[in-house]
Amino acid sequence: MPRIMTIWLPRWPVQRRLRESPELRHAPLFVCRHEPRGVMRVVAWAWAVPAPGESGAARSRSRPAERGRPAARIVAGMSLAEALAVLAQSDGSRACHRAEIVADDPVADREGIEEVARWCRRFAPLVAVESAERPECVHVDVTGTAEFFGGEETLVRTAVWTLQARGIHARAAIADTIGAGWAAARHTDFRPPSAGQPAPPARHQRCAIVPPADQMAALAHLPAAALRLEGDCLARLREVGVDTIGGVGKLPRKSLTSRFGPQLARRLAQCSGTLAEPLETPCGGELPQASQAFDFPLLLRDLTQESLGALVQRLVEACMAPLAAAGKGVTALQVRLESSRSRAGQKGAQEGAREACPPTVIDVGLFRPSAAVGHLAELIRLRMARAHLPREISGIVVDVVAVGPVAARQRMLFGEVAEATASQVGLLLDRLSGRLGRSAVFEPKLLADAQPEHAWLAVPPAVSGRLPAGGRQVSKTRACGLPAGGRFPERRPICLLPRPVRLEAVAVVPDGPPVRFQYEGQTHHIAQARGPERIETAWWRGPCVRRDYYVVDTSAGDRYWLFRRLQDGGWFLHGRFA
Repeated sequence: MPRIMTIWLPRWPVQRRLRESPELRHAPLFVCRHEPRGVMRVVAWAWAVPAPGESGAARSRSRPAERGRPAARIVAGMSLAEALAVLAQSDGSRACHRAEIVADDPVADREGIEEVARWCRRFAPLVAVESAERPECVHVDVTGTAEFFGGEETLVRTAVWTLQARGIHARAAIADTIGAGWAAARHTDFRPPSAGQPAPPARHQRCAIVPPADQMAALAHLPAAALRLEGDCLARLREVGVDTIGGVGKLPRKSLTSRFGPQLARRLAQCSGTLAEPLETPCGGELPQASQAFDFPLLLRDLTQESLGALVQRLVEACMAPLAAAGKGVTALQVRLESSRSRAGQKGAQEGAREACPPTVIDVGLFRPSAAVGHLAELIRLRMARAHLPREISGIVVDVVAVGPVAARQRMLFGEVAEATASQVGLLLDRLSGRLGRSAVFEPKLLADAQPEHAWLAVPPAVSGRLPAGGRQVSKTRACGLPAGGRFPERRPICLLPRPVRLEAVAVVPDGPPVRFQYEGQTHHIAQARGPERIETAWWRGPCVRRDYYVVDTSAGDRYWLFRRLQDGGWFLHGRFA
């Protein structure tokens, strides 16, 4: 009996945009499509607050619905005006003013979920995307491969948490059929009510295992919508009092088509396994793949780095040949080292018998598309140096996960400084991410926020060889949207501390600037001070922040950025000018 792992990505249009623009997490996000007469329909929505690491106080202040009000019940297909009215009723009118509205892009959504499907090849070679107009599920045929990861329960948890590490919220389930896996993945936290008792609260689980050859009995308590039925069919079932899969299974099979249409009988047969539903792999043959299998396992200690690198480079070159002809380059690829181990230590095992082990997967991501085989091979070598490689390997597979167009421009005698700089910066960023990890390489993006700690966001670097007009930097205060002019300085210090450092300061006037302070074991005497500049946070940020900032010049010629906390009068150092 086959076993299918279904991975559900809830609200995928919203998740994809939040991954591309993390700054949208602090406001309600609506993905809408335009209809005739100017009507906008909601495709998906979410409010991804609080951010990871926020305290309970921040969580209670960030969203009024978490302070006792009912949560907003906004469903797909609702008009944007109606959705905003529901949001205002549950979270207040301020939430509507902060809401972000983006246009629907189903083509980009499908390309994004196909990229996730290609990444899921680490679990099994046969991967498919849900055959729907707006897919949100990825199906993986894990028949015979679950034991490589320690069993089905370990595999399904590994899939969920590795996607979570990549910033993707997912739920997964393993069942005998695609229909049963689809139903279980979307209802992992649903618990059936006891006899005469209401349904217990949800357990907030992300994983589920449906026992083999017992699909209908295990899913009998799920709602009838879990059979992938349309609205009119569900309405007919509600008219006769049927609202669960178990109730549908008790209906006479002969009259299903005549009473409820052909869809119900087909979906019920697909869920139970009496009607085959093959996996369609639209992403299986689009991108190239190259592999090398060995007749006998090779010990890595017997291979030199040059020979292993030459083998990997040959496989990368085989993958790049069709892409280069189409004018495309690689933005993400995956290297899998297949391994096996001997069974000689097991009782009753034949001499020389071996069993397969989970492959060692090495992911390589680039900040801009590249068609240079040598550059890709070097990035793979750097990632291998940081990875824990197996003792021996039986094969190597290089799989291209994502591609992008490569800009091909005719060389000019003059004026190529910017393009050459962008190319060199891209190569440098790729090498740094390969050696330090992709999360360690980021670019600070300025945000319109008065509080300095939250006025920037770490985003993937945008490789560009162009400088601002005149080669000057944009003022951080002006870029953050703070009021310019007045008697306060517009610029911020170049060196901003991650956290303010408490100081021992002495002020002559109770609410005035200090005259001296101690920092790093030295006493600094202030020759001139400019300020104050008062900064306060909004009510939804969390604990109130009220500060008076001063730009002070010391007698030694240094310039610091200090502030006094109004709650207790304590002094802190927040930055230092050049």
